[in-house]
Amino acid sequence: MGLWSKLPTGFLKMSFKTWSRLDFDIRSLIIKLARDQNFKCVHCDESHGLIVEHDHYPDHGRGDRYTVYNIRGLVCHRCNWHLGKYEQEKRGDYSEWSDFHQYISDGDYDSYIFAYECRVSPLLEAMIEKRLGSRNYWRRRSLLTKFDDWREWGGRRRTYPWYWGFNEIKEKKYWHIKTPEQAIRNLAALIRYVLKELEKNPAYEPPEDFLKLMVRVKPLLDSIRPIVEERLKSIGVEQDRAL
Repeated sequence: MGLWSKLPTGFLKMSFKTWSRLDFDIRSLIIKLARDQNFKCVHCDESHGLIVEHDHYPDHGRGDRYTVYNIRGLVCHRCNWHLGKYEQEKRGDYSEWSDFHQYISDGDYDSYIFAYECRVSPLLEAMIEKRLGSRNYWRRRSLLTKFDDWREWGGRRRTYPWYWGFNEIKEKKYWHIKTPEQAIRNLAALIRYVLKELEKNPAYEPPEDFLKLMVRVKPLLDSIRPIVEERLKSIGVEQDRAL
């Protein structure tokens, strides 16, 4: 109750009951972020109903609940939506909102993520040092520093030991499909995109990679179709509506 009273009335969208269930370190972090942001959204002047915005693919821990390793900032509902669309566009995912005005610039986003990484990086390093022990930890740091220097100052004539760098590795993780649900959502998004393009232009030709994917997926879909139809009947959903 003492930490909750330090926030203005209506500042957060969550209720006190939800707040009381959070760990103490998470509540303390939210208070610190609120003060650092002058009790406003990090991207605009909104000061009511803010959302605790977090990384769904953190370097450590889960992304489906708040932790000190994935909370990035306090944002309003509108800015939270624009952040999601910005990252969706950055990943190259299909979006049904292709004609909206994105007011979060590259500079605003980079500054936001940089502040988040600067805050979380020491926590991650401390955790790694505790797990490895100080001696092994500093050996690891020394080795990684050499590779970072090689990457930064090696020049074009020197070959980097791996064909991608640390930043590229971090970016590539957003492209990994980790669950069947993600695979289904991505496939459905691809199909919706092609169907919309065909509605706009009947002469539209889907990319060759998409056609190859459909050829590979079709036998699987045909094999599970009887199971799906039986399942739809059992739960009382009309087949045409489900399709």
